[in-house]
Parts: sequence; structure tokens; C-alpha cells
Amino acid sequence: MKQLIFFILGLSCLASCTDSIEKKANTYYVLAEQAFKKGAYEVARGQIDSIRLNYPKAFETRRKAVKFRLEIDLAEAQQAVEESDGIIQQKTELVERMKNKMILEPVKGTVGNYVSPDQTLDKIAHNMLRAQVDEHGLLTLTSIYCGSLGHNAVKVESEGQSLQTPASSATFRSESNGVELEEAVFSNDHEVGISAFISQHVGKKVLLTYIGKSKNETITMNSSDTKAISDIYDLYLQMKILNDARVRYADACEKIKFIHKRMNGQEGSINADNE
Repeated sequence: MKQLIFFILGLSCLASCTDSIEKKANTYYVLAEQAFKKGAYEVARGQIDSIRLNYPKAFETRRKAVKFRLEIDLAEAQQAVEESDGIIQQKTELVERMKNKMILEPVKGTVGNYVSPDQTLDKIAHNMLRAQVDEHGLLTLTSIYCGSLGHNAVKVESEGQSLQTPASSATFRSESNGVELEEAVFSNDHEVGISAFISQHVGKKVLLTYIGKSKNETITMNSSDTKAISDIYDLYLQMKILNDARVRYADACEKIKFIHKRMNGQEGSINADNE
């Protein structure tokens, strides 16, 4: 008889402890619901994660939390789709207008490059920096020197500030309109923000230094060249925003598909919140 009494008391104590754990865990669940209603999805997700971390034996609340976490992820992904779609629509129109003001120079076997009308190939007849952005949004600067200096890097200076490229391994010699040209190409990390620097100093004196093997040469950049570089840089920035939005849109759509699959197959499983 005593054993039965102790057994009943044990069950009662266990039930009481379980109820206490579930109530404490449910506090986080309520906070998650409140954050969710405000659109604070990251905060809501954090509250749901706290249930698992702090009350791993609150099985009932954790079952609810698994389903609710999927709802949070779904709402966040749907928001990302809406936001990125809006950016895509807005920036697509803007980018097309900007492209229409540029010249698309075809490149044999590769994508074309957008350049300013003031820096087309037929207008290369002086020392200059030439900017271009390809159809995928890759920004490239080419330093052009008329003559023989053996340069592979450049430095720009304006208002006491300066910026220098690393040495380029992409150097070439060519001829245009009977003029011998020396070129060094800077793209990706080698461009080091030169275009942005020039864009910030349009309308101001910008010095361009060609860094050669044995000597350097400094010139003052033409205002038309600094404006051309600034225009191409603006196009590059807008194309980057558009491309990033497209990636975010595609990723969010894939995430929505995955969440729906989870909801249809695993929404009641406690183990799902560990994945």
C-alpha cells in the first residue's frame, strides 16, 4: 500500500514539475508570438530557440514551437520575395535607362562592355583612365598611356587624399589611330575603389600618376574622363543592387519551397528544430 502511495505521489510530483516547465517554456512562446506580430522575425526566432536551449523537456511547448518556427521562416522568406521583387522592378527600369546613355562595345567571344560615349575606343588619343562595366556587372578600369613607360599601376590624388592600385598582371601594348598605347587593366579587387574615389571628386582637380618600371608620370585628369568614370560607376552600383536583389529573390523562393515541404512532412517533429 505504501509503495502505491509513493508511486502516486511521485506521479503527482512529476506532473507538477512538468506543468511548471511547460509554463516557463510557454513564456518564451508568447514572447515569440508578440515579436512575430510586429514583424520582428529574428527576435521571434530567438525566443523559439530559447525554448529548446533552456527547457529541452518541455515537449508539448517544443512541438508547438517547431511548427511556429517554420511559420516565422515562411513569413520572413515571403517578405524577402516582396521586397526584392519591388527592387527588381524599380532597378530594372533605371538600369535600362542608364544603359541607353552608354555605348555597348561588343567583345569577341565574351559579353559586351558598357562605356561612356566620351570614352569609346575611337576616342582614345590621350593619357586616360577608362571605365567599363560588362553585361554581368563586372567593373573594370584600364589605364592608358600614350608612349612607353612600362607602367603596371596607377595612383589618383585629390584634395589631399590618394589611392593606389596594386600592380596589374594584365598589361598590354597596342596601337590606335597611329598612336602607340600602353594599357594596364584593373578589375575586381585590383580596382581597389579607384572609380568610387574619382566619382567622389568629380568637378575637382584629380591627379593621375602612372607608376612605371623606372619612373612615374603624373597628369591632371580631364574633366570629361572623371565624369565618364563616375557615370559608369553609377551604372555599376545600380546593376549590383539589381543583381543582388535577383539573387535574394531566387534564394527566398527556394526557401519557401523548402519550408512548405517541411510543413507538409515534419511540422510535428521535435527533432526538426535541431536541423
